Amino acid sequence: MPGFAVIDLETTGFSPRQHDRIAEVAVVLTDTAGRVQDEWCTLVNPERDLGPQHVHGISAADVSLAPTFAVVAPHLARLLEGRVIVAHNASFDTRFLRAEFGRVGLPVGIDPLACLCTMRLAGTFLPSAPRGLAICCELAGVVHDGAHSALGDARATAGLLEHYLGLDDADPLWAQAHEASATHSWPGLAVPDGFSPVLRGASRPTGHWLSGLSDRLDRVPFPVEADDYLALLDLALLDRYVSFTERGALLAAAEEAGLGRAQVESLHRGYLDALARVALEDGMLSDAEVADLHEVAGQLGMDADDVAAAVERAASGPVLATLPDGGAHLRAKASGAVGPGGDDGADRGAALGGAVATVAARPRFALARGDEIVLTGAMTRPREEWEREARTAGLAPWPNVTKRTRVVIAADPDSLSGKARTARRYGIPVVSEGVLEELLGRVEVTRVR
Repeated sequence: MPGFAVIDLETTGFSPRQHDRIAEVAVVLTDTAGRVQDEWCTLVNPERDLGPQHVHGISAADVSLAPTFAVVAPHLARLLEGRVIVAHNASFDTRFLRAEFGRVGLPVGIDPLACLCTMRLAGTFLPSAPRGLAICCELAGVVHDGAHSALGDARATAGLLEHYLGLDDADPLWAQAHEASATHSWPGLAVPDGFSPVLRGASRPTGHWLSGLSDRLDRVPFPVEADDYLALLDLALLDRYVSFTERGALLAAAEEAGLGRAQVESLHRGYLDALARVALEDGMLSDAEVADLHEVAGQLGMDADDVAAAVERAASGPVLATLPDGGAHLRAKASGAVGPGGDDGADRGAALGGAVATVAARPRFALARGDEIVLTGAMTRPREEWEREARTAGLAPWPNVTKRTRVVIAADPDSLSGKARTARRYGIPVVSEGVLEELLGRVEVTRVR
């Protein structure tokens, strides 16, 4: 006799009627005694923003690599076939399952007799227990690791099930559920060839994202399209974080321009030089400017030595030469362990692995009064607060993305929301919530052309 299929979902919200979707599904298969036989989990691309990411912790970068529910459905149906479905707050999970199967043209009716809820059963097996999974596990002595992950919660629920069965496996409810599940049929669909579950962390690079570029042996002059790459880099670094989506766009732009990895790395060193020159225009290098240079360097695959080299080259310019020590203290401040003196900037650049492209000063992104901005996703602060501050600064928060939109502020810069997708199609930057306060603090009266 097939046993139980313990299921847990992570979703974008609480109601499929409000267009919320499944973002992660896990199934733990057990025998009739509740002993674990197998487990399975995958992220699901919800084709929308992820809702309260601070709760479930799923990143948009990861789900962008995941299959949609239409691809997951056949495999999930096969796992559930003939088994009693078990979940903690089963009405929630089955409501989403019905909605998702129905959305892909596979309406399913889940027999309530073939579905057990460990939350409801706690009233029988854990008298006076609260409803929450964590406290039920604590009272039952069940390990609950990975809360708010589908697999972590499914494992914990399976532990509760085994505990309940151990207390009374002769209760008629078990036999009733098995009898009902034997007559319930899930859609019999062929599992697509090559289907593989996608887990959390799938987007995490094993090396730097530049490893996606080919290593060309020839050193041809930079084509004009390098300007396009640099312009895209300006937008990507607006929030000092090159998101997963932006990495893909930069790699595609480099490939289209015919740039190999060595050429792109040379451009990145030149880009860091341009930032260092701007930072040193006043002959000073603040802690914040040093931190900013290190932040950019890290995003572009460089380290502290590259920052020191960039500052050394910038500090060799005519303005710094007028300082009493020729800017040596600035070079020391940027380098940390790498002190002043020694090789000059050009020699250091060569020692660190190649040429340094000449990159013009980068334009600083700024908003001007009247600019339209759009917010998307579940922010850490209420959206109404951000919109109120934006209006006070003279900006115009807008409900939808248009070609007039200057920037989209997203809870996750890899957001899959319709607003974020439209913005990328129009070439509008999508940045994290953290940069909004900085942008609001330097709104210009009129846009500098």
